[in-house]
Amino acid sequence: MRYYLFLLSAFLFLGCGPGDHMDDDSMDTSLSMETSTEETTTLYYGNVNDDTVVLLDIEKMQVQEVINSNGVNPYEISQGIGDDLYVMNRSDYTIGILDTKTNTIDNEIALSFYPRSISTHLSDMLLTSANEPAAAVITSNTASQTYTDSAYVAPVSFGGSNATGHPVWVDDNYFLLLDRTENSIELYEKNTYAPVYKLTTQSSVHHVMYKDGYYYGISEGEQNGVSPGVIKFSVANGKITVAIDRLFTDLANLPSDFIPASWGAHHGAFHPTSDYIYVGSTEGNVFVLDLATLTLVDTFKAGKGVGHFTFYNNMVITTNHYDTFKSFHDASDPTSNKFIKNLYFSDKIYAGVTMQSHTTHILDGKLYFMFNTDQRSTLYKVNLGNITIEESLTLVNAYCLMGSLSEGTGGM
Repeated sequence: MRYYLFLLSAFLFLGCGPGDHMDDDSMDTSLSMETSTEETTTLYYGNVNDDTVVLLDIEKMQVQEVINSNGVNPYEISQGIGDDLYVMNRSDYTIGILDTKTNTIDNEIALSFYPRSISTHLSDMLLTSANEPAAAVITSNTASQTYTDSAYVAPVSFGGSNATGHPVWVDDNYFLLLDRTENSIELYEKNTYAPVYKLTTQSSVHHVMYKDGYYYGISEGEQNGVSPGVIKFSVANGKITVAIDRLFTDLANLPSDFIPASWGAHHGAFHPTSDYIYVGSTEGNVFVLDLATLTLVDTFKAGKGVGHFTFYNNMVITTNHYDTFKSFHDASDPTSNKFIKNLYFSDKIYAGVTMQSHTTHILDGKLYFMFNTDQRSTLYKVNLGNITIEESLTLVNAYCLMGSLSEGTGGM
């Protein structure tokens, strides 16, 4: 069922959902680069309160349409294959298939668990679960048998209750499942439904990235005193081989407010032109590590809950989930990131609210993202030339956390 813009009164009753943890985001959106297409105008966000999808015209900065998600808790809108977006219903056994040509959700993918996030490889999608330490491979909109070897136990690491981290393809036949319930990285082969290799980690791994033959996993840290860190490893011949397992407590020249029992890490991002990795932490420190040795080369301050990094030209822009501002630094030299500006969107911190949405989008030198309070969500357009707010659109009583920018060319 579709709700058109003239039914805006219904949209104004969208309510703010509960606060969410730092792991509730998509790996594929942590690094956004400059894109340009004249046909890209629509930004899709899930609203977790009334189970709708909000369509936003970013050229006119107005609500284009509101449609029913046909599911429960449409937390994330993910880019799929072709013109489809996938509505990840975090509290439902379905993924809605949103056709961006017609802006309708006429089909869905049936699941045996609640969906967490996806990663696409060729014609297959790897899906991980929010409520079970499990994964499935989706081909032609049909989910496979469940890949798992354990039952759900509440994670003890920072990052909330989600059973898994983000899905990671190794190649056509192998993938990694990040099991947050038992602190393990599990290697699966598509033909087998138990792991062919399992690596136990010091805390749960939330996010894994790949570069030049190595994987880099971001360890979240545990509330029993294990600090966050980065684990560097390779995968070959059905085996995971650790190269370096580096806790932040092992690093030299740490910030003076370092308290391992209260720090949690979230996501990492590679510097776009140099061999360095950026990792944020809950209290607002950013760590920059050399990829070869995982030694610390720089730290700088951002906001509370710094979880994502967006690189644009020579700048690195932080998403500070639990703070009132975004931080802008000059990343020309990753060993010495120079402060440029904090751009503020509120004068108040809202406890229990993910204030800055997990996804940011850059189009023609403008940054688009959603900022949440306890009453509303506001879409901001930021001019990256002078780092000023150019325009905004407030959605009353909405809570929008993860969006996807649709391209008229049929993919992103």
